[in-house]
Amino acid sequence: MKIGKLLSIFGAIQKRCPCPYYFRPSSRISLIWLIAGFFLCLASCTPSPMLKYDLNTPASTLVPIGYAGITDQRARFREIFCAIQQDHGWRFPDDRPCDQALQRLSDEPAPDGQPVYLGNARLPMRLVIIPGLMEECVSDYILPFSDARPHVEALGFKTDMVMVNGLAGSAHNASLIREAVEKMPVTPDEKLVFIAYSKGAADMLEALGRYPDLSNRTAAVVTLAGVVSGTPIADALPKTLKNLADSVFEGKCPPGKGQAFDSLTRKERLAWLAANRLPASVRYYSLSAFSDRDGISLILRPTYDELSLVDPRNDSQVVLHDALVPGGALLGYLNADHWAIAMPFNRDHPTLASMFITRNAFPREVLLEAIARFLEESFFAGIDH
Repeated sequence: MKIGKLLSIFGAIQKRCPCPYYFRPSSRISLIWLIAGFFLCLASCTPSPMLKYDLNTPASTLVPIGYAGITDQRARFREIFCAIQQDHGWRFPDDRPCDQALQRLSDEPAPDGQPVYLGNARLPMRLVIIPGLMEECVSDYILPFSDARPHVEALGFKTDMVMVNGLAGSAHNASLIREAVEKMPVTPDEKLVFIAYSKGAADMLEALGRYPDLSNRTAAVVTLAGVVSGTPIADALPKTLKNLADSVFEGKCPPGKGQAFDSLTRKERLAWLAANRLPASVRYYSLSAFSDRDGISLILRPTYDELSLVDPRNDSQVVLHDALVPGGALLGYLNADHWAIAMPFNRDHPTLASMFITRNAFPREVLLEAIARFLEESFFAGIDH
């Protein structure tokens, strides 16, 4: 898409809700900067209140995880994460003590002190990443876990990615996931594990609900800051702004007519969960994320502030309890914003990160390895979550 057309779109956005003072696009700005600016300006357009008075949303309630059938695996995941960080976390650029990387709520169980295996992979496992909203549109610039995948592959864990449509709804992307898995060279003894990031969680869960043959091949799903129960940001976004993404990313990914954003609303996600039971043969695990305002990148603070009206424990895109799969297992809460846990802007685009994506450093190698080792331990021991 040409810069001139993007500038005209920004002009239309600013008439409705002016971009923050620190971002004013010019004809000499590059495409990646304009993409960053689009997110920044779009965030400033989020209206308040975020959730409208609505009788069409299914009945729901907020309860402690045990009442939702969610088992608590935080203690063991923390033990594994900390063992990895203490053993070799210092080798990676964004090392930090594990107690700074993982949030600890008051009800987290105490660890049992069992040893953590840190050798090469003991079981054949393929970690398949399902990316989030608009990833296809910016895949030339950034990819989730591009920094961490080589590390876990060196340990003997295979990794893969299904590039779903960046602007399509979850129903459409569910079919793409199924088609991609059918073409994967998965051996009969491999454990197929999906790491579903952000909107990828909605797409992946819908794929399992729609296609029984896919669930038969899937060992586990780990949702990472996943939009499981929806996000009020999507409910609050006007239709005109949803459709703007088609113009901004013209030529980068097929237009979606706002369907990707609709798939993220609480109204649609809760309705889908109410009407569909997830296959019991698959194990479900969730990692949520939240931080205080200072831990959120500058570009994401407008949406963090809006979500804080619902709950200040959010990652700028998802409230902590909306990221948990009912009937699954909770692995932990990451102390980071929505992009830091998976998108290595600080390494791939340091100048952009220094100005806008200012809290992007996170030990992603340790995180991805901890997920792989937790799952391997569970499969190896035959643990049923």
